[in-house]
Amino acid sequence: MGFLTEGERDPRPDRRKVLTRALGAAAAGLAGAALATGAAAGPAAAAVRANQTDWRFCTKCYGMFFRGYPTDGVCPAGAGHDAAGFNFNLPYNVPETPKTQRNWRFCTKCYGMFYYGYPTNGRCPAGAAHSMAGYDFVLPHDIPEPAGSQRNWRFCPTCYGLYYYGYPTNGRCPAGGAHGVAGYDFVLPHL
Repeated sequence: MGFLTEGERDPRPDRRKVLTRALGAAAAGLAGAALATGAAAGPAAAAVRANQTDWRFCTKCYGMFFRGYPTDGVCPAGAGHDAAGFNFNLPYNVPETPKTQRNWRFCTKCYGMFYYGYPTNGRCPAGAAHSMAGYDFVLPHDIPEPAGSQRNWRFCPTCYGLYYYGYPTNGRCPAGGAHGVAGYDFVLPHL
């Protein structure tokens, strides 16, 4: 097809109208699928989609840390964290259920994930206690390990950090020695 001359009408459909119609149909189809599977509609459904990527495993301390900044925080094994493995996509600001636990938070000093549900905030490798900021992460636990997830993430009762418990050793705890193990077996989604 050549260029149109002045006064000629383009015989092709308006791309903007076609795209708008297609997106509207797709959204209606997704809403229908959500209702058919028993998923919640409205604001609660939007909250279910709230996830944050760039949470990583540190090869030195075995902890979960946020790798979305130019630096990698403070690792209890020295210097910054070293990322490896999956890019975890963690849910936040959603209702807690019997198979999820809320109060997991980002520490502004070490960039680690720690439990914020006690009167104290555990031990931070950057000194003193962890300092909370950001989202209230709600982590699934004690469920079968579906595709696109990894189990064996545990709570350390000394530093309150989340760390990987799938190796013969338990990494490095900011309180000294290896992490302790307590509580749930968290099953975390990844990309």
